[in-house]
Amino acid sequence: MNFSVGKSARGAACFFSLLFFALVVLGTVFVLLASFSPAFSLPISFSGGGLVLNGSDAAGEFSDNVFGVVFVARIALFTIFQAAMSLLIALAIGLPAAFFVARRRFFGRSFLLSLSSVPLCLPTLIMALGYVTFFGMSGIANRFLMALFSSDKRFLTFLYSFAGIIIAQGFYNFPLIMATVAESWARLPQNQADSARLLGAGEGRIFATVTFYQLLPSIISSSIPVFLYCFFSFMIVLLFGSVGGTTLEVQIYQAARSSLDFRAASLLALVETSIAVLILWAYSFLEKKAGSRAETLLSAPLPLKKIRGRWESLFFALAALLVVVFFLFPLAGIVFNACTTSVKSGVGSSFLGGRFSFSSFAKVVSSGQFLPALSGTLSTAFMTASFSTLMGFVYAVFLKIRERKSPSRFFKVVPMLPMAVSSVVMGFGLMVLFRRGNVIHLILAQTSLIWPFAFRQIYAQLSKLSDDTFDADRLLSSRISDSVFFLYFPYCLRGIISAWTFCFAFSAGDTALPLVLSLKDFNTLSLFTYRLAGRYKFHEACACGIILAVICAAFFAVSNKIKDGGRK
Repeated sequence: MNFSVGKSARGAACFFSLLFFALVVLGTVFVLLASFSPAFSLPISFSGGGLVLNGSDAAGEFSDNVFGVVFVARIALFTIFQAAMSLLIALAIGLPAAFFVARRRFFGRSFLLSLSSVPLCLPTLIMALGYVTFFGMSGIANRFLMALFSSDKRFLTFLYSFAGIIIAQGFYNFPLIMATVAESWARLPQNQADSARLLGAGEGRIFATVTFYQLLPSIISSSIPVFLYCFFSFMIVLLFGSVGGTTLEVQIYQAARSSLDFRAASLLALVETSIAVLILWAYSFLEKKAGSRAETLLSAPLPLKKIRGRWESLFFALAALLVVVFFLFPLAGIVFNACTTSVKSGVGSSFLGGRFSFSSFAKVVSSGQFLPALSGTLSTAFMTASFSTLMGFVYAVFLKIRERKSPSRFFKVVPMLPMAVSSVVMGFGLMVLFRRGNVIHLILAQTSLIWPFAFRQIYAQLSKLSDDTFDADRLLSSRISDSVFFLYFPYCLRGIISAWTFCFAFSAGDTALPLVLSLKDFNTLSLFTYRLAGRYKFHEACACGIILAVICAAFFAVSNKIKDGGRK
């Protein structure tokens, strides 16, 4: 009797999980269509580089529309160009770092590997604050140079420009390239490279003709997501973008929130999403092509060797210097700024100045906005992570069962489609539908954007399930619900924990969606940090950012401990 009730409960849980998945997917499509709908209704014009409602005559409208095409094309090209240049910087640092952590033994190797979790648990806004703190006009680096040369001239002015955008984005994302490529590089078979050495090929030629093609699948699988992160970059461009250097994402936000020109925002959203879909299609094509050409069977990890040779040592020193200056120093700058009092700049002043103090943390915590922001962050992130992980697990199980019956490439592409939708476009679609959203809209919108990342982690774990185990399970029980609860869920538990933690950190650090929705009487730590920075309270903003980063890092640490415990 009890067993029968248990079966019914498991069946009901599976049914409602599938229903929830279907409703969220359909809701995402509906919101996306809503974000495109104003482009085909309200009049529009582009004037003076801005987007405004158009009520002109036919001739003026035609002139404005011609200018508008050029204006949108220029923004789109700039968005693609800055994302491509950011990706090149991430590759230029990430690939050498991947080689050294995969093949060489050196002091700090474990620390360098641990940096791969920084982009996951450190929101973009906090990294941007780090760059402002260290490289800003009154940042640590400028104060140091001013004190060193006894000058009141700012020596470093690159931050609020195109260079500042691509440097910040490239170095922020390089650990993702490093971690993915290093995992493959450490396990590449050596027979082809050894054969090339016997034929007299140098190490450079071996890399270009053998190793590169073996690494191509991992390079592509890490590069396209990084490109999309930079393509959809919002906070860094909003803070560092110069006049004429805006992107589609920022322009959509400004058109929707500042100009209230919904048709202009809708048109830009349609252009941005279309480009992202094309990028994902190219990703799917290149990934398939690279996988078939590489034909690489990964072996056991190779033993690590010491850094050898003058050129290799010099290359390692240069890469390490760049990582320290453009990645670690901004992170250290956040801590320094949060743990000191205000510093006055000027001729003869100390570049560190001030005194050690936790007063910034005290001001943040004692603020009347902190507890509501903390509560808003924890509640929305918990619900978003839970819903996203549920959807990722449901689709991973569905795809695993589907592949056993009749493999279809279409179902593998479905989880990639939400990656073509940005937070700002999703928030704008909700604005079109509801004018003013609420917390439920925020949670469901974040869920619809994040669940593909949860799916990828869970499906990677589920793919390791052997066909023999699957067949044995089907012999023991023909009910799908029994397989889900007694086989798939326990087997994927580590992937589920990783997925939940990632989704939690993503939601906790999301500034774009809450900012676009502008929820009444609602706050998060990321929004609180952004508003503090907007009021030039950088010490308090850094303190609030550290609190948010510590919360995310704590969840990552707990999840890693649970996963490691499961291996013992």
